[in-house]
Amino acid sequence: MRTNRLAVVIALALLAALFAPALAPGAAQARQDPVRIGALPILDVLPFYVAEQNGYFEEEGVPVEMIPVSSALERDQLFLAGELDGMLNDLISTGIFNQDEVRAVIVAQARRAYEDAPQFRVLAAPDSGIATPEDLRGVEIGISENSVIHYIGQRILEDAGLSADDLSWRAEPNIPIRYQLLMEGQMEVVVLPDPLAQAAIEGGAILVADDTALVETQFSQSVISFSTALIEDHPEYIEGILRAWNRAAEDINADPEAYRDLWLEKTPVPDSVRDTYRLPPFPTYAITDEAAWNDTMTWLVEQEIIDDAPAYEDSVNGTIVLNLKMTEGIGEISEDAPDPDAVSPDATAEPGETSSRSGSG
Repeated sequence: MRTNRLAVVIALALLAALFAPALAPGAAQARQDPVRIGALPILDVLPFYVAEQNGYFEEEGVPVEMIPVSSALERDQLFLAGELDGMLNDLISTGIFNQDEVRAVIVAQARRAYEDAPQFRVLAAPDSGIATPEDLRGVEIGISENSVIHYIGQRILEDAGLSADDLSWRAEPNIPIRYQLLMEGQMEVVVLPDPLAQAAIEGGAILVADDTALVETQFSQSVISFSTALIEDHPEYIEGILRAWNRAAEDINADPEAYRDLWLEKTPVPDSVRDTYRLPPFPTYAITDEAAWNDTMTWLVEQEIIDDAPAYEDSVNGTIVLNLKMTEGIGEISEDAPDPDAVSPDATAEPGETSSRSGSG
């Protein structure tokens, strides 16, 4: 039987909707205000909070409400119940959302791995004797099953020369428990996100491999997604939010330490790395490319999580990012450049590539 996480989430969302207050007559046609964005307590959402703190959403004329969520499951339930308009998520969850109809559309990258800034790491327990990917044949690797950490963990190790048949997985969805089991030696190998992975290394865990090996492919990324309804009815809201997001990302890239306290306020961080973990760069004016999307969808189908892969052009909208780049004067647009209304391009400005707008720092 196929695993269908979306079916479980939809069922829970429908139950929640049964107990929701009824709408007043005529209210069904009016969109709720402000734009509600689901935010996991992770590093990737920091530009949202910087934009909120610095008043960038207000300057754009878009009221935004950040809705903290404790888990991806809670975020997905709220989104399907119509309680969220947008969210920070990943390609795996977007593919699952859109397996039978398009519910969520990616409009920008939020974060991705860089050469000196991994997102995910494969770690071995202290004193395990495991040091290289070759040592992992037949060893159970702790992950959250059918998740982005499962997908990226597999791609990291395949890049290191192992095959899917060489890998054995052990499900442990709770990240802090996975960390604890690793440090206690009850799990020999796990995949963890930063900064928890960095804390594990400082505590004696052994780095086996990480997703810096996937920098060129950009398989390892988080994204900003919105509901199809909001994109269709209020594209100006999406543009305003993305302008604010990119402005905030530029601020962080220019002076990461200025936002350490805000990061620590919004995100649980192990004491051992609160003062030493280096905040990574954030991509600006960047969109998921088709190769990364297709690889992720192929994995979902191979894992029998979904039956058919949603199309890139239905699930990723690169037009907004491209239009913003043109408006902000970022990069050169040639006369024979493709029509932004006809394509979803790969707009990938590097961190630190700032706009021509004055006062963006």
